Amino acid sequence: MTGYEHALFLILLLGFLLGSLQDKHQTRLYVLAGGLFLVFLPPVVNIKIPWDLLLALVLPWILWQNAHNWLHISWKFQKREFFLWILTVFCLGLIVVFIGDLFWIRAAFFGIIAASMFWFLSRQSEQSGLLEVIGPLTLIIVLIETSLPMNEPRLYFGSLFSGAGIGIFLAIISISIMKRVPVTFTRWILLVQVYLAYWIAFALKTSPIAASLVSVIIFTEFYMIRQDGNKRITPSTQFDNRVPFYILLVLFVFTAWQTHQPVTLVQWSEVFLGLLAVFLITFFGQRIGVPRFEHLSLNWRNSLKLGLFLFGFLLLWPRGSELNPVMIWIALAMAVFLPVLSDILVRGLRDIATEQPRNYPDEL
Repeated sequence: MTGYEHALFLILLLGFLLGSLQDKHQTRLYVLAGGLFLVFLPPVVNIKIPWDLLLALVLPWILWQNAHNWLHISWKFQKREFFLWILTVFCLGLIVVFIGDLFWIRAAFFGIIAASMFWFLSRQSEQSGLLEVIGPLTLIIVLIETSLPMNEPRLYFGSLFSGAGIGIFLAIISISIMKRVPVTFTRWILLVQVYLAYWIAFALKTSPIAASLVSVIIFTEFYMIRQDGNKRITPSTQFDNRVPFYILLVLFVFTAWQTHQPVTLVQWSEVFLGLLAVFLITFFGQRIGVPRFEHLSLNWRNSLKLGLFLFGFLLLWPRGSELNPVMIWIALAMAVFLPVLSDILVRGLRDIATEQPRNYPDEL
């Protein structure tokens, strides 16, 4: 695992942990801030971190926790919110182009991921929008899928559909198991299913993301959806997140401490200008009535959470990269394609589930 991927993993984990915080979790926010500032300190003892094992344990959990929101996204958003998102991408991209001398293709990628992650953390409703999804999903694709032949569409799409087949197969097995065990085991079975889908797909060199997400779709639509009149109810699949959160929090603090990040004057300039630009954009969003920003002036913890993430993002984002620019744009395209594909699949499954049986005559 390269230094580029180390930094992206820390950014993803930081965003996931901050997104899991509630207003009452003030101490956890301070611990996260302290862990982030450890990147300035060189570790007293260098410990070799098994990054591949770490990804195999952490990423399925993140996929499991966010799969339902990422695959059931809202396609509606206000025009002014979209233009504000584009403005955020443009401003952050220009900063790293002119201050950090970053190539414009990489700068555009940087701006899109930063703006999407910022939107992801500032969301107010449980249902995510496309602008919020593409950032974290792209980071996961870059961390996992770049070992697959993404630059060869025929082979890569073959790996996607192979991974989806693994997810469907495991979901069918999970549903058959659930018919024979108490309902209280639902959460555990779904969690084990996602981990198995990820690990089996990874071992067979197919797409772990497609396997994990499709397995969640099939399991959710065919087993967990309950019909209540005209309403569709999805029972919660979440555990009490305190223990997993603290495990991931300790993991973040430890890996941030081991990932020493020397900061240059240029980077400090980027951090300052980036924070200032997003502050002005947020203030402008409040003035024009964008809902996701209206509550920030009344809740300083949410403002601190967003500022902390943006500070960490600007600080940790790798300026140089061993990753081909074509690959990162393919990953971004896949982050848009997967929710679209899942939406088509979900609609098809729901049409099948709600289709009324037809009465045919016995003799034609």
